[in-house]
Parts: sequence; C-alpha cells; structure tokens
Amino acid sequence: MTTSRLMVENLDTMTTEKHLDNLFSTYGDIKKIRMNRNRGLGFVDMTSISEAKRACAKLDGSVLWGRSMKIQIMEDSLQNRFIYLFSRLFK
Repeated sequence: MTTSRLMVENLDTMTTEKHLDNLFSTYGDIKKIRMNRNRGLGFVDMTSISEAKRACAKLDGSVLWGRSMKIQIMEDSLQNRFIYLFSRLFK
C-alpha cells in the first residue's frame, strides 16, 4: 500500500526544513517534515497520497543547492524497514 510519506535523499547539509516546506508545499499541504542534515536525508509527510505522487513526479531528480534530489514514495514495506532507522536518525 502506498503512503503519503516521501523520502528525500542526497540533500546538501545547508538544506533546512523551511527549504523543503517551500519546495513541497507547491504540490499540496504538508503534515510534517523531518530531516537528518548530516546524512542528507529528509522525510516529507503530505496530507494525501495524490499530493505525494504529484510532488514525487515533479521533484524527483530536481536540483536543490547544487545536488540532484532522489525522491521516492515510501511504500508500507519500505516504511516498515525505516522505523528503526527513524528512531536512530532523529534523536
């Protein structure tokens, strides 16, 4: 099953939650943004699956701060694998 959570990889360490909010809010409402700047990783929770799909389609491969972002929708199986990772990354 598809979720409305997007995983954003290859972010520059200068990227902030505000940068992602400005970028992703163009494609819909955002519930939550979490980041680990040291690892260049972020998670954007959109309010609907259709908004998440639209943002992913438009932004995957786009460049932010000179780096090409890799964006994917977290399927339930992928999301379950990251539960442990979340707890370690965002402490």
